[in-house]
Amino acid sequence: MPSTPRGHLAAGFTLIELLVVIAVIALLIGVLLPALGKARRSAQAVVCGSNLRQSFMACQMYADANGGVGPAIGQPYGRLPNWALVVLEASGMAGETAGELYDEGTVLICPTTNRTFGGDMTRTYAMNATGHADPDLGDNDSYDDPNNPGHIRFGLVQFPERVAALVDAQPAVIDSDGPPPTRSASVIDFRREDHVRDRLAVLHGSADRFNTAHFDGSVRLRDEVLPGWTTPLP
Repeated sequence: MPSTPRGHLAAGFTLIELLVVIAVIALLIGVLLPALGKARRSAQAVVCGSNLRQSFMACQMYADANGGVGPAIGQPYGRLPNWALVVLEASGMAGETAGELYDEGTVLICPTTNRTFGGDMTRTYAMNATGHADPDLGDNDSYDDPNNPGHIRFGLVQFPERVAALVDAQPAVIDSDGPPPTRSASVIDFRREDHVRDRLAVLHGSADRFNTAHFDGSVRLRDEVLPGWTTPLP
């Protein structure tokens, strides 16, 4: 059996070499982690955009089948044809009420918002309710009025490629009659500063952008509310 020649030690790392290797690995981790985090956030934004587009298309199909009138913006919140429940039904969920249709992992959930606000959200999007919120402002109906609920006439929206239909939304912070904290506010009136401040979820990119589905079906990241969004919808 061959033996190690006298005066020679078996090959191995010295302490200094080991420390150098550890330092190099730590340096690589420090360089790669931010890049991996950015890639993960970008992927989540893409998934969010896809979910928003599917959600809008479900609402558009409802409008196509109902003379151009979209699903209910708000009331009835707990049953069809509320817009979010229309989306869930179109995506294959079984049921007719909120309790039956809302679930984790559906197209109504942005992975970035879900991760940021606790990981158990069942809705993270809101529909544009501008012009269908307050009769005192001249609106003909109101998303909160069960006797005269708000509906958007999709085909009459001007500049549909620029007007928001659905946007990322924060968990709801509403009174006791509002949705549970696992759901975002489902409507947003862009004429109201408090709605924009408290309901719009600005989380994508460098935490300063939000995903938007427009009335032409396109989806893109925005970093501001456009002036035209305060114009009442038809």
